[in-house]
Amino acid sequence: MKRSFVQLALSIAVIALGLAVTEQLDLKVDLTEDQRHSFTPTTEALLEQLGQDGTPVLVRCYLAGDFPAAYRRLADEIRGVLRSFHRMSSGHLKFEFIDISASGDAQTTGQIELKLYEQGLRYSRISYQNGTTTAHQNVWACAMLTVNGADHPIQFLRSETMQPNEITVQNAINQLEFTLASTLRRALRSEKPSVGFLRSHNTFLPVQLADFTLSLEEYAEVVDVKLDGSVNALCTQIEGMKGRLPRFDALVVAGPDSTFSEKDKLLLDQFLMHGGRILWLVDPIRTDLDSLRAKQNTVGITREIGLFDQLFHYGVRMNRDLVLDAQCAPIMLDAGPGSGGRNYQMFNWYFSPLAIGDHKAHPIASNLDPIHFNFVSSLDTVNANPAISKSVLLKSSARSVRYKAPVRISSAVVNLPPEHFEQGPGGFPMAVLLEGQFSSFFENRLLDTLRHDPSFGYRPQSKPTAMIAVSDADIARNKVRPDGDQLLPLPLGFDPNAQSVVYDNKEFLLNAMSYLLDDRAAISIRSRSIELRPLDRSKTTGASKRWSGLALGLPLLIVLGACGAVRFVHHRKFSRSA
Repeated sequence: MKRSFVQLALSIAVIALGLAVTEQLDLKVDLTEDQRHSFTPTTEALLEQLGQDGTPVLVRCYLAGDFPAAYRRLADEIRGVLRSFHRMSSGHLKFEFIDISASGDAQTTGQIELKLYEQGLRYSRISYQNGTTTAHQNVWACAMLTVNGADHPIQFLRSETMQPNEITVQNAINQLEFTLASTLRRALRSEKPSVGFLRSHNTFLPVQLADFTLSLEEYAEVVDVKLDGSVNALCTQIEGMKGRLPRFDALVVAGPDSTFSEKDKLLLDQFLMHGGRILWLVDPIRTDLDSLRAKQNTVGITREIGLFDQLFHYGVRMNRDLVLDAQCAPIMLDAGPGSGGRNYQMFNWYFSPLAIGDHKAHPIASNLDPIHFNFVSSLDTVNANPAISKSVLLKSSARSVRYKAPVRISSAVVNLPPEHFEQGPGGFPMAVLLEGQFSSFFENRLLDTLRHDPSFGYRPQSKPTAMIAVSDADIARNKVRPDGDQLLPLPLGFDPNAQSVVYDNKEFLLNAMSYLLDDRAAISIRSRSIELRPLDRSKTTGASKRWSGLALGLPLLIVLGACGAVRFVHHRKFSRSA
């Protein structure tokens, strides 16, 4: 008997020692199909470089405390990723989890929450069932990354979702590596890329793009630029160097509403030819929203800005039409008199399609929440050119139709029957990526004097570059609210009906800019997708008691069976000896 106890103790000691060595060496074999427990090579290289440089990094995560199961699962996954980051950085990345409500004092907790909010962090106000009552709680699914004395906020849940489901939590888990690594990469970057925002031709006002530009400023230098025929507006000449260099790494053209002159079009063309990248956010159809609000109807007509022929030459045609989609955002409308006054109800607003990029979509659009469009047109890729690759980033759902201009726009569109959207194939492209070597739009129309002028540096063929065309400028425009004599911007993707951010417009635009700025490291992480494999509800419904009983009873039966087998062998052995 004594010998058996010694053998058992030695076995336990060997197992414990093996587990300790494995924990220290972090020996893991990832056998999952989607490699969910492994990092991309770019992240590994970043953390190894951090370990070599010796730069101290501190991550303070505030997702700690007593939360519903969905948030506890997210917290466990964050802790696991940070633990791996700590090891791969040779201990230079440290982390801690902070429970802001640990004091139990409501006033102290409120002061901490206010301070976090002022630092740029945001919480989710959730509601959940606690027995027979509904409880509410603020959950800070966020963290603060500190490098060289500078703080960089991290938001794990982009939408203020009241009831997080498995899909929401899984999408946040899918993006953990991207969220943490991209923030760390921006914090360590010594030089920011530059992005120009066109402020001429009646483009959107700065306050209308404030949320997008402020978020972009976290990792890029944002500069206002006006064309006005200035040769040096987009490209500059370097003395002793043939040709010109772009002044910006990328240019954003958001919501132009006046005609571009041939000279300004040439400046845009040569910016692209010299390697500049462009994000086109253009509305092919002009809509009079004031008339729609006052008279409940208006007409959408073509917006002539002089860019459509140039974009056609590059490989994308912006159609003069409007897309109506059964997969759309809601709108609040007056349904007539009610018992207590006017009767306002929610309706489907088919002129506001919601595009959803699944995990198989291009990395720019994959794993995002719905992206909100408003009076969007369809796109087509044209001019087959082997030097240019074209990728559809976002498109309407299969249950969508399009109306050609002039389009009658009326609030009565909410009364369309569901079968109206079964007419066509649907799936109309609304955002397209083009990359490669473009030919100049002015190749056969430029005067020889300008073509051969060394000070202008004309290029008939572009360097390898890229552009993204979106047929709706409103995708980047945030709502504003009056505050005295000024306008204050609301978050991009804010839904006035839900009073929270529910659309991922900003995340899509930031991904698009990361791609145009050639941040392939971030995109390689972004393209990862970890598939959610939920239980089959048709098989689990009604069988919960059976599975619970099996889960509890089977281990007991195994233990009792093992005990019986040992007793039987023991009895048989000693009975033979006797």
